[in-house]
Amino acid sequence: MTAVPPDFGKRIGMSLIAGRDDLEIAAATVRDLGFEGMEVHIQQLGPGLPGVPVLAAHATAAGRLLRRAGLTASALNAVGDASFDPYSGPTALAGSITGLAEHLRWAAAMGAPRVLIWEGRVPEPEDVQAACEALAHVIAEARRRSGLAAPPEISCELHPFTFALKHRALAQLAAALRSVGAGICLDFCHFGVALGADFIAQIDSETLATINHVHYADTDTETSELHFPPGVGVLDLDSIGRYLGGRPVAVSWDLFGWPEPRHAARSGMARYADFVRRHAAGCAP
Repeated sequence: MTAVPPDFGKRIGMSLIAGRDDLEIAAATVRDLGFEGMEVHIQQLGPGLPGVPVLAAHATAAGRLLRRAGLTASALNAVGDASFDPYSGPTALAGSITGLAEHLRWAAAMGAPRVLIWEGRVPEPEDVQAACEALAHVIAEARRRSGLAAPPEISCELHPFTFALKHRALAQLAAALRSVGAGICLDFCHFGVALGADFIAQIDSETLATINHVHYADTDTETSELHFPPGVGVLDLDSIGRYLGGRPVAVSWDLFGWPEPRHAARSGMARYADFVRRHAAGCAP
């Protein structure tokens, strides 16, 4: 990683902090909580009504909305989108390419430097290598099909039930992503649930070098998808920060699933902001 993204060193919140609201309310909520940028979840990009399509113009309007709110567009979060299914045959593979190419165009229209995806599920460990190859093909072809001279980067957010963590195939996935210029989103909650509280020490140097985005959270290491506020779970966040060093990656605060995200953001902002500041300064926490 050599390029410094525009959201590096900024306090980044997620539109899902106000996940039941429209993007206008979510942006105001995130700004008023003290964040400087926002990850936009794909479900909030359009009107959210069944049968109403989302188009590039929605993303362009969303970018204007964020700028008016004084927020940097950090990412288009398309993790788990229904269009992404590279492993269910040729038709699904083609649809995954088309969908990801469209999401890259939407992120560019919004002014976001990255698109978040996941690597998906495969049932058996012996399917992992073929899945890695299919994923790399989808990413490379989607970048080409996007028609963009400089497409947003792609960051793959692993989950305890998606194949890289489930089948302990981090190194294989990292190599496949590097081969097409993509990277891994290190979500502290997901890694903690899958690998335990010492997950960061289990990541080899090449995989660590593949990380191009971070989701900051705590966890009890047992409850999948519940992102705890800092200090409420069992992670040593300072130790994790030392492994990340001063790498030029943005650090978003993920509170997905937490039942009182606004209270958590208010009470934990100083600790999160200090983590971001020290990381950006290149100092070990």
